Amino acid sequence: MSLYDELLRPIPPLGVRRVVIGISWALVECETGCGLAQTPRRDAPGCQPIPGAGDLANFDLRTLAEMTRSLNPMESALGMAAVNAFHNRYDLYGSNENGLDAFGNVDGPVTIVGRFPGLDRHLKSYRIVEREPREGEYPESAFGELARDSAGIVITASALANRSAEHLFELARGKRIAIVGPGTPLATSLYALGVEVLAGSVVENADLAATIVSQTGGAMALKKTCRYVTLKAPPYE
Repeated sequence: MSLYDELLRPIPPLGVRRVVIGISWALVECETGCGLAQTPRRDAPGCQPIPGAGDLANFDLRTLAEMTRSLNPMESALGMAAVNAFHNRYDLYGSNENGLDAFGNVDGPVTIVGRFPGLDRHLKSYRIVEREPREGEYPESAFGELARDSAGIVITASALANRSAEHLFELARGKRIAIVGPGTPLATSLYALGVEVLAGSVVENADLAATIVSQTGGAMALKKTCRYVTLKAPPYE
């Protein structure tokens, strides 16, 4: 079963309360939760306006979530926000440990897909992989080779929204994997696919989060609307 099949499998056709898409984030709210996902750059390949705009809140949650399969990056991001609205429920609790600390004591380098702030505070040895690498970072094409000798793999949640995650999972097969970021689906069924750590967010103030998203706010602005939750697969709990 694919990553997206696993995420979509339990999602029912719940009613949707609100859909907001900003320059940085997409937000979908239903009765049981509010999900976030990072939106693509407007010039991303294949990025197009979403058909049905203006009527999206009248779609059911399952229909929106199925957009994760779309080749339009904007639809895929909206789909992941719907997926997270289901999995990152208001009543879900867990550790508030920073997900980057999960591999803080491993022997060997940790390969990180995505640029996270403050990595030196959390990891002893790491390599950063980015689509547009800066000095000292690696391009995406180097991930497969870097993964081979990695003691851990950290994948940014935005890789789920932009549909690069399945390829990364394939290259990281057999390695310890963490998914980290506000858009991480807190779906423990992903343990069966080799994920050890899920570090995401549960929105507690959906009204404020929606306002921030609509006003082009980023992750730092959204931080005050959420509590962070980290889940670990047995026996790493």
